[in-house]
Amino acid sequence: MNEMKIVMKTYKMNTAKGTVRKDGAISSFFHSHFFHFSFLISHLMLLFACSTIDEDMSDCGFEVNYELKLVTNIQTKLQTQLQTDLELKTNMELTAALRTHLESIFRDYADDVDLSFYDVAGDSVRLQHDQHDMNGKEESYTLNIPRRHYQHLATANEKQEQSVDAYDSHLCHESRLSQNQLDTIPSHTAGLFTARYDMDIKDSIDQTFNVHLYMANSATVLVVDTLGSGVRDMKVFATGFATGFHVADSTFIFAQKAPIVRSERVQTPGQQYVCFTTVNFPSRDQLVIPVGAPRRASDDDDVVAGLWEYHLYITTRKGTVTRSILRSYEPLNAEQVRVVHIKLEEDGSAETVDATMGVSVTLDWHEGGTYNPEL
Repeated sequence: MNEMKIVMKTYKMNTAKGTVRKDGAISSFFHSHFFHFSFLISHLMLLFACSTIDEDMSDCGFEVNYELKLVTNIQTKLQTQLQTDLELKTNMELTAALRTHLESIFRDYADDVDLSFYDVAGDSVRLQHDQHDMNGKEESYTLNIPRRHYQHLATANEKQEQSVDAYDSHLCHESRLSQNQLDTIPSHTAGLFTARYDMDIKDSIDQTFNVHLYMANSATVLVVDTLGSGVRDMKVFATGFATGFHVADSTFIFAQKAPIVRSERVQTPGQQYVCFTTVNFPSRDQLVIPVGAPRRASDDDDVVAGLWEYHLYITTRKGTVTRSILRSYEPLNAEQVRVVHIKLEEDGSAETVDATMGVSVTLDWHEGGTYNPEL
């Protein structure tokens, strides 16, 4: 095989500055020394750059171990709260029906997780965003994330709940879960979980971050004894609950006018007891007294506001509608199931022996002269 050789020839031309090759390079004593000086400077700059890169790797990806888990035994709590109710304790079939209805929400399981990592300084903007399938009570991930100090927020099951959306997630202290409707809303169909974590990822240290998710919503249960009442129809709503949740501050958001939550009827054995449930955000934890109020209303005053309420619209045997408003003076907390018992009279009015509940009744009730059965 013949070899191919490339022969390069240099043509020289004498000038006042020295000898210039055809490619334009200057060959002289000055050129020789300048070349060596430039070579030395280039090496020093390269060494300095390498040292700088070695010291500041904050924008480079770094693998950390990340473990996410639900720390609350929701199913156990559901079982305990139902079993400790004295009236339910003697009716195991009713307790089982309520547990079956609620256990798809109060479960130790998360389907999806949304992970946001925010700058701790300035406007606390989101620097990294990850979404994963969790499909269990706990899960471990390996995150590739730049080394720095973060405020980390996590939410779970947000995609499963159609009536709640995430808003302003690009800013840490504005990030929230909120009802996407503020008038009459459906009961939640999924347990919502959140976490916040101060995450400082340090250089050259193996770190594992354990992040705990807590439940943000809750439930109410209304057990109605209809024996002897002869009611024809019954509609139940609840109100007085938060409209959203600020994840970074772990605080609930309350609108000036709370939305109305439509209850769901539970399939129960027998005909004496009718049960309704709502799943929603919690109530306030203390009564709000209007500024400038001249006095605190007495417990006997029907107009005294509760922390949250049930609104019952009962169609009686005679075809009239009776409205009963049940006001609770005990808060409904996150991940809590609150059970309320009432007895219906023949005129459709509700009675309760629960000292934490107040009742006001309007017989032959009409709203604006007419009753809307689709309320």
